[in-house]
Amino acid sequence: MSSNICSMTATQIVAQISSGKLTAEAVMADHLIRIEARDSVVKSFIDFDPDRSMTLARAADRRPKKGILHGVPFAVKDIIDTVDLPTSWGSLIYKGFQAPRNASCVEMLSRAGAIPMGKTVTTEFAYFSPGPTRNPHNLAHTPGGSSSGSAAAVADGMAVLGLGSQTAASLTRPAAYCGVFGYKASQGSIDLQGVMGLSASMDSLGLLARSVDDLILARAALCGTNLPSELPFRSYPQNIAFLKGPHWHEASQQMQDSILEAGEMLASVGVKLTDLECPTEFTQLSECHKIVMAFEVARARQFEFHNHPEKLSGAFYNLIETGLATSRRDYEAALAERDFAEKVLAGLFLAYDAIMTPAAPSSAPAGIEATGDPLFSRLWTLMRVPTVTIPFGSDDANLPFAFQLVGGFGADQNLLTLSRDIANHLQTHCEIPEL
Repeated sequence: MSSNICSMTATQIVAQISSGKLTAEAVMADHLIRIEARDSVVKSFIDFDPDRSMTLARAADRRPKKGILHGVPFAVKDIIDTVDLPTSWGSLIYKGFQAPRNASCVEMLSRAGAIPMGKTVTTEFAYFSPGPTRNPHNLAHTPGGSSSGSAAAVADGMAVLGLGSQTAASLTRPAAYCGVFGYKASQGSIDLQGVMGLSASMDSLGLLARSVDDLILARAALCGTNLPSELPFRSYPQNIAFLKGPHWHEASQQMQDSILEAGEMLASVGVKLTDLECPTEFTQLSECHKIVMAFEVARARQFEFHNHPEKLSGAFYNLIETGLATSRRDYEAALAERDFAEKVLAGLFLAYDAIMTPAAPSSAPAGIEATGDPLFSRLWTLMRVPTVTIPFGSDDANLPFAFQLVGGFGADQNLLTLSRDIANHLQTHCEIPEL
């Protein structure tokens, strides 16, 4: 049987500790037991120190003032600096590298009482070449990438929250494949100090959790914002545009059926769902994303390309070569297309609260040699808007499906509040695998 504590959400753990029914030490102890039992096969963590984790949990219990995430264990993607554990960026070049300080996001979560428990596997430089992590729902399938370890750890009950990031589909896709909730912030809205840079125009931080309430709680800690309960009451009309998007025909039939079923269920409980024809300005954005990403990655990772080419995977080496061969004229043209599309998108949010659209082309593909196709996230990442991945349904092999809700730039809190309502309407939830 799985541990009852390990199946709890952050919100539940905070409430239990606040009422005196749990301690941070007990929460951490159960999660360390879970890691010992499961991570030898899931392989989420690249580095963690159980003794340090327990020391931090005991210290938390001794503190009189408790933050909004008091006692909640969280996992840190291995492109995010931590002062006590190495940060290797998924690369042989930086194996064992020790940063002199924590990244801002680690500090902010810790300030709110959360406890960093370990570093999770990422793909090489948060690109496509995967690490050893497997999907907890079926070990023969990919967990997605690049936030693979964080997503798998949360899905398997080894961590309550996971820090991730996205430059293409690095958070949305692992959330979808592993059946957890994922939040990609509006680009630039969460400080990236101490997070490896890949593409300055698109890099964004995010979170993985087993409830939208947890995403809201953790975002409040990261951004220093009020919780919804502390804000003036506002009515959030659930007026959603359903957008199949330019790549619908490349999705599996089962995935299409799943998101259409979710739409029908939402309509049946009174959510206004309107089919939206894909704007022509969106049709080439996936290609524009590739151009911008390659151009910026080639410059951000020039040192590694020049000094350690033998330690780069073929895929990453080729990405840099592609970026170096891309002209500034083509790069600026791709950015201009993005800018125009962003204006079109902003106009849509004058009429709709969110856009409902696929999160991934299918459930998690078999094999761990690749991380799946980022097709359904490229355009949204390029346009820098927030997204929330919501698990819903599963395929014939019981692998999760998901869709994503897209919000207006900077409207992250509204999107998360709406996403919580939508998840509640669908009664979707995350179940951790049994031991």
